[in-house]
Amino acid sequence: MKRYKYFFLVAAIVLTACAGSKISVEKPAESYIAPSIEKKISTIDIALDINVEDIEKSINNRFKDIIYNDTSLVDDNLKLKVWKQQDLRFSLNGSHIDCIMPLKIWLETGFRKKILGATFQQNYEANGAITLDVSIDYHIQKDWSVITSTKINDYTWTQKPTVKVAGTEMPITFISNIILKSLQKKIDKSIDEAIEKNMNIRQAMTKTWSIAQKPIQINKEYNVWLKVTPKSILSTPMVSAGNHINFNLGINALIETSVGNPINGNNQIILPDYQYVSEIKPDFNILFSVNLDYKKLTEISSKQIIGKTFRQGNKHITIDKIKFYGHNGLLVVETKLSGSANGTIYCVGKPVFNNANQTLSITNFDFDMKTKNVLVKSANWLMHNKFLKMVEPNLTISMKDQIGDIVNSSNAMLANYELIKGISLNGQLEKNSFDAITITPTAIVISGQLSGNLNLKVNQVQF
Repeated sequence: MKRYKYFFLVAAIVLTACAGSKISVEKPAESYIAPSIEKKISTIDIALDINVEDIEKSINNRFKDIIYNDTSLVDDNLKLKVWKQQDLRFSLNGSHIDCIMPLKIWLETGFRKKILGATFQQNYEANGAITLDVSIDYHIQKDWSVITSTKINDYTWTQKPTVKVAGTEMPITFISNIILKSLQKKIDKSIDEAIEKNMNIRQAMTKTWSIAQKPIQINKEYNVWLKVTPKSILSTPMVSAGNHINFNLGINALIETSVGNPINGNNQIILPDYQYVSEIKPDFNILFSVNLDYKKLTEISSKQIIGKTFRQGNKHITIDKIKFYGHNGLLVVETKLSGSANGTIYCVGKPVFNNANQTLSITNFDFDMKTKNVLVKSANWLMHNKFLKMVEPNLTISMKDQIGDIVNSSNAMLANYELIKGISLNGQLEKNSFDAITITPTAIVISGQLSGNLNLKVNQVQF
């Protein structure tokens, strides 16, 4: 009987030893620190292109027939009607717009004279055709409105004006000065108003400014969004190239990207005043973040570490499960063990990103303090660094392919991204540097700057 008691006692001891010591550790509380990321202002280059041919077409459509019609003699003793003989023709000459205006003219003028208390009045009608050579200066005001000034440089009578006297048409020369004086005052005003209306820079810039602030999806596969928050806008002088008027503008803006959801900005910022500078130097940086969510991190790490067995003398443990979360700016690796020790332990470390090889790893990797206190009493053989050195390398994750895919596919989208008809975005992301890591409740967020070039091109503007 004693032999059986001895057998059961030995079996119990062996089974207890095989079961391993039980580890019970209080879990570190989840806590997260708000990120602090430096926000750098970038300058986006904007090319605003105005085709003078579009202005020409628009003004000719506006002036279908009669350009000016004055039906009263009261103010200046002149009735004047002017209409197009042919389409007006526009061309660029440095900072001026030259305009050739083939016109037909009808006028009526007369004189009054009192003789012996009686008033005598004689009116004359004149017809003619004239081609005016006109130059138009244009200037942008602070509110982006365009002010023009038109003057007649030269003229050619293609049909000299005549008056009807006793039913006979007779050429006269004095009437020329009357017509030209009136044209300079009245026709020029009509042309100025037409140019200002059809060269509506403010309308184009307000539209561009508004469109630029809307988040755009630059990468569908990774669901990457880009958000521009403009701060100010600068402009160099307008220059002519061929038959186009070009603006070189720069928007000083904060540029951010997000993965998953577009960044919700505040209410749209209204277009600021026009500000002239002699030179614009584009300096392009995007706040860029890459998310490594815990589900993905667990999936990658599990493939490398789950099922691995650590041995120390006659002791051994197997890693059955891992989980990640945050605690006071550190990453907690919750590890479930079985073998000579059974239970869950907690290791902590600081995530760091290596820009050279674009990998995420853990530094200062160690047992949590409460885990240390328990292991000292129940499984101090695990306290040796060999266990930590076995686990730590398997927590290094390469982000190179993910970052490369995001940058490459984003560049493909930015090659010629049409925001709306006539306004396109062109960009090239080149260098990246990540210098901030934030541990959030759902992911490790690696943040930094992407540099390159970004250009907004505004062409085919429909005024």
